[in-house]
Amino acid sequence: MHTFNNKEVRYLHIAIPYDKEKETTTFDDGLMTELECEEDFTPPMLNTDSQLLEFVIDLKERKMINWDEENGYMRMWAKVCDSGTYTLLDEKKKTICQICGYVPNKLIPPFEQGFGDYIELAIDANGSVRDWPNTPDFSEFIEKGKEPKPIKSNKWHRAEDALQHIYSMNLNKDEIAWLIERLKEMKFP
Repeated sequence: MHTFNNKEVRYLHIAIPYDKEKETTTFDDGLMTELECEEDFTPPMLNTDSQLLEFVIDLKERKMINWDEENGYMRMWAKVCDSGTYTLLDEKKKTICQICGYVPNKLIPPFEQGFGDYIELAIDANGSVRDWPNTPDFSEFIEKGKEPKPIKSNKWHRAEDALQHIYSMNLNKDEIAWLIERLKEMKFP
């Protein structure tokens, strides 16, 4: 159990892996236009270095920090699959408590009961997050929160998937040596 004073919490930092190809995260503009289907669409909260969707919500104002009005209204739905990092911050944005894995849905919409797999945020052009609770529920952070740690990058997710696939093939030493030589010979852009 993690103890902290609810009054010291001001912000929530959310970091979830993003992979446009896996289609586990969708975006729309409120007019049923699926933004991620557009070739040149990049989510405004994408950290291109870490390949994480990262954003900070002011829990007092119930607004996305640094939201550009040019983004307009945006709805994000994500199946996080226990891979997000949720960090409570104080007034000076100093870390207080963190949950890694499941979505703390007593605090984050859609407030599902039980599984903690989904996030659904509707962000108005001014950055306000619709349906955000007036009184935040930090009970999951109190029960399961830990001391904050650095957030793992998602930059190498495709290479990690490829490596897992190679492991699953149960290759022998000769096959692995052959594969390593082929990789050395490849020309990369």
